[in-house]
Amino acid sequence: MALSFDPISFNTPRSNATAYGNAVDLSNIWKTNRASSFSPSDFIAQDIANKSAVETAASSADAYAMGKSLGAIGMVSAAEKQAEELKKQAKKSASKSMWGSALGAVAGIGGTILSGGNPMVGALASKGGQMLGNAIG
Repeated sequence: MALSFDPISFNTPRSNATAYGNAVDLSNIWKTNRASSFSPSDFIAQDIANKSAVETAASSADAYAMGKSLGAIGMVSAAEKQAEELKKQAKKSASKSMWGSALGAVAGIGGTILSGGNPMVGALASKGGQMLGNAIG
């Protein structure tokens, strides 16, 4: 066997139809490879979608926290108003009690004196004075 220096040839097509067929195969192979290869636009689009998801989650968390904060502020404000109302009622009740006690004592002493020392009249007058003081106070 003799040494050959002819260029290497690979299964070269023998007709135009075979050449066209191989060209179609190469086109399909290129399309398949290209479809599964790195795509900068897909990468950028996914990056934008990821950043958007992070921003949305952060905004949702901020909105949730703000809502809870406003709810707490509202509850504290309502509690303060309720406490103020209770203080007013307590002052009013104390004022009525003071007036009732004072008028009851005066009426009881006056009733006892005017009745000639009868304690029953004084007790009834005292109760009447308390009722009058509660109504006025």
